[in-house]
Amino acid sequence: MRIFIGYGYNERDKWVEDYVFPLIAAMDCEIGHGKAVYGGALSEEIIKAIRASDAMIGFTTRREAADNGEFHTHEWVVQELTTAATARDPSIPWVEVREEGVRSPGGILEGAGAQRIEYKEADRAGCLVRIAQAVQRFQAQTKITTVRLGPATATDEISALLDMPHSAAPAKRCAAGASFPRVPFQCSPCKGRCWFSSEASPR
Repeated sequence: MRIFIGYGYNERDKWVEDYVFPLIAAMDCEIGHGKAVYGGALSEEIIKAIRASDAMIGFTTRREAADNGEFHTHEWVVQELTTAATARDPSIPWVEVREEGVRSPGGILEGAGAQRIEYKEADRAGCLVRIAQAVQRFQAQTKITTVRLGPATATDEISALLDMPHSAAPAKRCAAGASFPRVPFQCSPCKGRCWFSSEASPR
């Protein structure tokens, strides 16, 4: 499973790299982020990386002070979360980790009414526990595997089968020498690929 992590690239938020990254890696997940190309509007590279991920966690931590004792957050993290929240076919599960005192980003994120994880610097351990629980939920609900078709000759032969909006076929999954029972997979065409999902499919 690949999880994209949006966060502040500064010393104050270095705890995300020091604690969250190892935690997620220990849960057998790959990590994606946009640290190398952050700043300004989201690049096409980052948008593609988010949409190619299985889930996203965005850390809306404190930046400059706003009024009423609140704080602004990282605009690029809000943009990254919005990209995940608006993804379709397949959708991308996401969660916002919002630091205490940070002003609501509003817009699509607030309108989604999604449950978020509260972060208090004095209770970082509790936040890490809730992040681990969120990753477990991602792993349980994310059952979509993307398969690239190839070579081109094979793709041409079976492309006609993908013209229907939905098609199903039994399939058998093998991994690390283990073989799992045949289960029905619901298939859909997607630009030279097909993606399929099954609740019975071990990830």
